[in-house]
Formats: sequence, structure tokens, C-alpha cells
Amino acid sequence: MFKSNKSALLFTAFFMMSGIIFQGCGREDLRYTHFSGERSDLTVLLSEEVLFLYPSGEYDADSLAMLLETYDKAYRLAVELSGREPLPAPQKTDRLPLAIVPKTCGPGCGRLGQKGIEITKPTFDRIYAGFVVNGCHDHLFFYELGRNFWFYGDGSGDAERKAIHTGFAVFFRDLLVKELKLNIAPINGIPYAKYMEDKQSRFESFLAKMGTDSLNWEKVERIKKQQFPHSPLFWSSLWWELYQKQGREGVIAAFSLMKVQPQTGNGEAWFRFLVKSGNLIAANELYVLNRIGKHPLYQKAHPVLYGHQFGNPFPKTPYML
Repeated sequence: MFKSNKSALLFTAFFMMSGIIFQGCGREDLRYTHFSGERSDLTVLLSEEVLFLYPSGEYDADSLAMLLETYDKAYRLAVELSGREPLPAPQKTDRLPLAIVPKTCGPGCGRLGQKGIEITKPTFDRIYAGFVVNGCHDHLFFYELGRNFWFYGDGSGDAERKAIHTGFAVFFRDLLVKELKLNIAPINGIPYAKYMEDKQSRFESFLAKMGTDSLNWEKVERIKKQQFPHSPLFWSSLWWELYQKQGREGVIAAFSLMKVQPQTGNGEAWFRFLVKSGNLIAANELYVLNRIGKHPLYQKAHPVLYGHQFGNPFPKTPYML
């Protein structure tokens, strides 16, 4: 069902007036415009948070509903952690469109800072089979959801900036998987637990080689290339280190800080922010908790989320960037 009867009426009216929703044989089809601009007719299945669009007659509805229930939980958790939702999708719905298409920008493709994910049909067939047969979730949806929740640049820029937002999506995937306690299928043939162990081992080696010279950017770049041939894994590891040190509330506080002090700089700026965020959050936490009030929607997550409504909740400290 839609989130409200009003939303349902608006959604149906829009697509009926546009001539792109069709009824027949007990189902509804929608003429979906791909990210590439192509169009195709797809069957509609609604969950609480997701507008699922797929080729008709391909999948069991009950199995899809169970899969989408987890995707709903992931979306709600992403909102809770980040304190905001992505921009609405072009489809004029308040849900997250997830479309199964013949081709897209890769096995999957997620809009940056906006609702919308596409997954190729061969890839989703594998995701669906793994879920139905083995009870495992593939990582791809959660990764692309991380791209939807990237609010810190449009994806343009040099290779390092692209690695930063890709690394964020990798981290956000791992965060959702951890917090939701999901059973994840292997990534590129590597068991997920082993994949995470290998990444952590690389990061520990990076820290050991950096020693006490932790903010020397030239040294960072040199050792990063040695330990992380794929730069996004380095950036995801920095975020993961923050999560390991400060937990869920530390990540929420970092997202809140980025709303007050947007991070849009180069690699060095992002590195300094992520390295120092843990100390900064810890240094200010008692002040913040005593300084601000409660927000009715997100108070259970962390009051830091909307602290900036009460003035500047982040006093200058020795850790301030």
C-alpha cells in the first residue's frame, strides 16, 4: 500500500492522466523511463518504502514481498542514520523506485542524492535465486542505496572525488548489513566475512605504516596506493574506522556535522575530516547532549541530528578542523 491514501490517489491520477499505467489480468503495469532515457512497460509491486518495477510473470510475489521487507528496513535505517531522505524520484512517488531493466550503468546503478535504483535482470535473477534458495541477501541493493544517500557532491570531479563517494556507498552498505544483521552472499566469490577481514587487515597495515605522522597527506597517498589498489576501499575503511570507534551514534553525529559544515573538498580535506571526526564527536558529545533539546522524529536516533537548530552545537575544541 502507499504511505497514505492521498499519496495513492495522487500517484494513480498522475499516471492515468499521463497514459502510462495499464491494468489487465489483475495487475498494473507502468511505462518506466530508464536512466538512459529508454522506456519499457514493467509490473508494479508496492512495499512501504519501495516502488518495485519488474518484468511481469518472472518472480513469486510472496518471495518478492519478503525481499522488499528487508529493503524497507534498510531504507528506514538509512533515513534514521543520515537524518534526511534523498531527493524525490522523477516518477512522482514518495517511494524509492527499484527497477529491473535489461541494462544500466553496470550490474546496478543508483542515483546520487536522489531516489532511484536500477538493477539488470540477469543480476536480479541471481539476487532473487540466492534469497529464495539460500536465504542470503546480495550486497548490491544496499550499495546502490548508499549512492542515493550521498548528499556531498554531484559525482563530478577527478578520480579521487569519485572514489570518495564510491567508498561512502561501500561503507554505507557495510553499515546497513551490520546494523540489520543480514546474511550476505559472497562478494566476487569471497565470503562476506572474509572480505571484511581482508579490508580491515589492509587498513591496519596502513595505520602501522603511517605511524604517528597521521595527517601527512603526501605520505597518506603513497601508502594508500600500496595497501589499497582500489581507492574506494580506502575511503570506506576510514568511515568504518569511525564506526568501529564511535559506533552507530558516532556515525549519526558525523552526518549531523556534515549538515552544519558541508564537506565538499578534495581528498585531503575528506581525509582530515574522517580521521578527526571521532575525536571531535567524543570531545563535544556531553556538551551537545546537554545543549540541545529533543526532536520528535529522530530523538531516538541521536539528538545531534538537529542540534544546529539551537545555534552552533559544536564549540571550538583542539580537535576542530
